[in-house]
Amino acid sequence: MIYIYNKMDIGYDKHVGISTMIEYLRETDQMQHAEKIRSTTLKKYIKNNTLESSINMGFTPLDCVCENISWEQLRRKFSVESILKFGMTFDIATKIGLQPEHFGGDEGYTIIEKMKATKQEIHDFIDHISKLKKTNWSPAIAKEAGFTFQKVIDIGGNASTLQSMKSWTIKNIVLEFQPQPEEWLKAEFTSDCTKDEAWDSKQYRQFIAKETAQLSPDDLEEVKINPVSKDYILKFDANKILSQRF
Repeated sequence: MIYIYNKMDIGYDKHVGISTMIEYLRETDQMQHAEKIRSTTLKKYIKNNTLESSINMGFTPLDCVCENISWEQLRRKFSVESILKFGMTFDIATKIGLQPEHFGGDEGYTIIEKMKATKQEIHDFIDHISKLKKTNWSPAIAKEAGFTFQKVIDIGGNASTLQSMKSWTIKNIVLEFQPQPEEWLKAEFTSDCTKDEAWDSKQYRQFIAKETAQLSPDDLEEVKINPVSKDYILKFDANKILSQRF
């Protein structure tokens, strides 16, 4: 293959020839010859050239994985726009170190979409409430990313872990997810959650207490809340009281 490269006429545009040959090497599993053909590596090339121009040398985001070029190394040198033009996908970005704290909040979600992230890829990556918190996504964007309130619960979301998440108010959760009464209780949203105003007591009365107060002991048993626990009656009555409008 190298002999052919030395002899063949690749036309007026050397880059087109190199790019074509690199593609052939990828398809035939001969990438060990790529560095000799290019006379450089991606890591060396981008020291003095743009990331977009590396495409002409047959480089792709896969080379970042092969050469251990991290997401942070790329971001220190190139803009997100340049990285996207390079063809970066969400799958490869996470393989080279993209973290939830790099997502850029709600505005950054469009970047994740441009990386062609599937809902399943997002859910497989954001598999714990701590990761969802680091994204700085609002409930609206979390919903757009395919999360339901039950899914949030499944990855560890509850009255305690959600309390410190920006814009995750009871009202916003209701607007986006419309949780069922059972889901509120699974997430430990009882009258206790309003202690020290950890959660807004007015919103609790308006959106949660009046709903959960209607649940029967059988309903509560289904969500694994013991109806004969010492504080069950007190909590149930407290919900009824708090559900009244003052």
